Amino acid sequence: VLELRRVLGPGYELSFAAGGFKSFFDQSVEWDKVMPALNRVNLMSYDLVSGFSTVTGHHTPLYATAKQEASVDAGVQYLKKLGVPAHKIVIGAAFYGRVWEQVQDVNNGLYQSGKFKSFVHYSRFKERLSDKNGFVFYRDSVAHAPFAYSASLKEYATFDDPISLREKTQYARREKLGGIMFWQLTGDSSGELLDAIYNSGKGY
Repeated sequence: VLELRRVLGPGYELSFAAGGFKSFFDQSVEWDKVMPALNRVNLMSYDLVSGFSTVTGHHTPLYATAKQEASVDAGVQYLKKLGVPAHKIVIGAAFYGRVWEQVQDVNNGLYQSGKFKSFVHYSRFKERLSDKNGFVFYRDSVAHAPFAYSASLKEYATFDDPISLREKTQYARREKLGGIMFWQLTGDSSGELLDAIYNSGKGY
């Protein structure tokens, strides 16, 4: 990184994407050495419950809960403790959901055993996560994260929505962060999620 900055000079953007887990923060980057040469770090605060997990959870929650430590806020606060300036931290949002199957109808599917099934773009939510398929939408008031569960299909879904993205954008403003990014634009064909970020970020 230092050599790349030396070659590029100060006039070019230099950033990288970082995993949102404590193990990544502790083991993968020499933060004190690389951050002075970087404009920002893009925190991948999504996939925090991945396809390898056999227990459901929130894959992109704003805050930690008693049952799930990894979150946007946990990542931001840990990076700040490691000396990363707030204005160089960009948090991540998800324009897609993750779906688990074989999830029992307990706690509306949240924090239950299951098998990862698929990704689903936000643009397909109305079709894939419809009431016709038995899905009911919920909101975790602690994690500030939406989720959905179908008792008939025994499927659980975790995702971002316009409300959670407004809250994330407001959080970025409140914490004086470098901004908010997302994966990926093609998942939001209507522009609804992008509008939620843009309208909440006006004037920042």
